[in-house]
Amino acid sequence: MSKVTVEVRNNTLVLSTDAIEQLGWRESTKISIKKHNGNVVLRPQEFTEEEIENIACIYLLEYVGDATAVKTPVWNDGKWRVEVVLSYRPETVGFLTFSPDGQLIDKESDSPAKMKGIFS
Repeated sequence: MSKVTVEVRNNTLVLSTDAIEQLGWRESTKISIKKHNGNVVLRPQEFTEEEIENIACIYLLEYVGDATAVKTPVWNDGKWRVEVVLSYRPETVGFLTFSPDGQLIDKESDSPAKMKGIFS
């Protein structure tokens, strides 16, 4: 693991863009900070079922359309799996997979084009 040095300025923990990229975070990543046995542990905050559902709905509105809805996200194998259905009848059009911190995992998710193709 790489070492990252940060600075506290005006009661704010400051990380450089390089440090954020090195850690694999992005602008909107929520970070959990805990003190444990004299160490400080920073890690991406894991999202709740409801937050993942909201993220999935926003994604679908932006990339697929408003004729889609989601079923309750399922936590499996360290990832969130979300079934995408048509909003006007119970037909599955695809699946979205998210990391614990709410990042879409493209290679494990159906593309917007595939989901649109089923009902367009």
